[in-house]
Amino acid sequence: MIPPRLSLPTALIVALLVQAAVPGPKSPSPPTFLIFKYQHPVGQEIDDCSEDPGGRSCHSHFQLDFTGSAISLEADIRTDKTFRPISYVAKGQNSTRSFVDFKVSIAGTRATFVAQGRSSETAVPQNFFTLQQDVPLITQELLFAYWSNHGRPVSISLLPAGEVTIHLRGVNNFATTTERLTRYNVHGVTWGSETVWLNQQNQIAAIVGGDAEEDRVEFVRPRYQSALKDFATQAAADAVADTETAALRVSALASGSFALIHATIIDPVKDSTVTNATVLVRDGKLAAVGADIKLPRGIRTLDAAGKFILPGLWDTHAHFEQWEWGPAYLACGITSVRDVGNEIEFLVPVRNSLNAGRGLGPRMYAAGLIDSDPGSLTSEHAEDPDRALAIVRRYHELGYQEIKIYQSLKPELIPVVTAEAHRLGMKVTGHIPTGTDALTAVRDGMDMINHIGFVTRVLRPAGTSAVNADSPEAKTAINLFLQHHTIIEPTLARGEFNLHPQRRQFSDFEPAVNRLPPELAIVLNNAGIDQAREQRAAVAFQTALDTTRILYQAGVPILAGSDQVVPGSSLHRELELLVQAGLSPLDAIRSATILPARVLGVTESGMIEPGMRADLVVLDGNPLLNISNVRRVHWTIAGGKLFQPDTLWQYVDIRSPTP
Repeated sequence: MIPPRLSLPTALIVALLVQAAVPGPKSPSPPTFLIFKYQHPVGQEIDDCSEDPGGRSCHSHFQLDFTGSAISLEADIRTDKTFRPISYVAKGQNSTRSFVDFKVSIAGTRATFVAQGRSSETAVPQNFFTLQQDVPLITQELLFAYWSNHGRPVSISLLPAGEVTIHLRGVNNFATTTERLTRYNVHGVTWGSETVWLNQQNQIAAIVGGDAEEDRVEFVRPRYQSALKDFATQAAADAVADTETAALRVSALASGSFALIHATIIDPVKDSTVTNATVLVRDGKLAAVGADIKLPRGIRTLDAAGKFILPGLWDTHAHFEQWEWGPAYLACGITSVRDVGNEIEFLVPVRNSLNAGRGLGPRMYAAGLIDSDPGSLTSEHAEDPDRALAIVRRYHELGYQEIKIYQSLKPELIPVVTAEAHRLGMKVTGHIPTGTDALTAVRDGMDMINHIGFVTRVLRPAGTSAVNADSPEAKTAINLFLQHHTIIEPTLARGEFNLHPQRRQFSDFEPAVNRLPPELAIVLNNAGIDQAREQRAAVAFQTALDTTRILYQAGVPILAGSDQVVPGSSLHRELELLVQAGLSPLDAIRSATILPARVLGVTESGMIEPGMRADLVVLDGNPLLNISNVRRVHWTIAGGKLFQPDTLWQYVDIRSPTP
């Protein structure tokens, strides 16, 4: 039976036809890459590429959304049919702190640049590619295509600056993906190395390494997202292999048994100076220290006349995101670090390698990061007490000494975290989460506070920008900190970097930037505060110094921590800024030697006494007369191995300081 015909009003029929004929809103393009920090999603990149008889063109939109900031970068790259670059334009931000604005155009054998408003021209090398930093990621995929089409050269010059090398590393067949992925080591796109996987279509499947924030980052093509943890784990294994290879290639000048003679020892514990002193090292320990030491016959001696010996320095605010930080730290006399936020999959194997003496770097202690979602920068999210307890216990089982509370942790979970950490013998450090303040967090059990800004907020009267030690707010806060034995880590070097004017290159404030490879120096020099906010930023930084001085004068313990910026050298800058804030040079030294050792319960470090671990820094100048002499590292002794800084710097592509 034929069903009866349905009748529709003519007007409705016309309306439906018109609606069908008019295209609806264009659906957003799917991401080419997903972006993760510490395995937490923070952004995406959308690429649109096309081919024509002359070559290939790509437009890229890079977007990052995290910690309350939203940044983006637009880029266009044009290559010929062999993937030789013709032009490259990029503008925007590749991190929350750095800006990109440059153009490169190639005409024959000449390249013309316009970078940050300045023009230049240069001859084109035989092998070259146009690239600045790791994003947009499509440029790295085109870089691989260039490398493959041009005979896989040993190195490729980068325009506007730098050099990249690509090495085959292996093949992975992860259980989480059915595809065979080829793994490469890429060196020089960012500072140090990245691990990059190509699929069988020669597309980038994933990249793991450090980004322009100096954070641990994972870039993953969406269809490989299920293998995220596999990528992170494999990249960590590669980092372990690299640090252990470095330890074999960078030979210690002395190890086993040897002695430093004719030195001046500065003892921050006893507040004493011993001249014409001898330090005997035997099997990784200090065997004898003093002015009248009888040395065993035949012992190797190293003349330290005119040199000054301190305990090995600590950086108590490290984010050890790549193995290259290890040699840089040692070159700066830093023999111990406290990592305060990292991926478990990366930190644990790297820490185990360093602490066993197989890798090249300082001894590592760790605070495990805990946060809530959204806004987190860790995979360890706690939304309720049960999950918070589980995370604290896991970190304890993995050998972490502390817990670090991060910015988005629900305030009601602070006492849960601190109570469990204290039960397990762990201290609690970190940020003051949004929704609470430093006074409440300390009452809730936090032992330490990272970053002076959280403290400034509770020291100054409401509605003011300055701090005053005599204000009721300052007195209340200081009394609470003293009663609870709260320890403050100002991270002034990070504050200076974050607040310096963009109009001035950061190398004006930190000359060590001039020694960095271009892939890192460009990022740091292209950062800063815009002109409209300069005055407010200058006031904020002065307030940070004032707050530090008030705390110090009141007897609140101060720790020296850099929070990255310039590898190794920013710890030196932190000590300089602590002295500028009002600490004596000796107390600044204590903040980076004996105090962190005591805070972490480390009994074999921070002192120059028999039985201590042989962790020392030998300086060419007296830091008590000028704290900047901590930069003049002559030798570093870590675990009884004596290193020359020049060799360490060279291994991680950083030029040595000029005498």
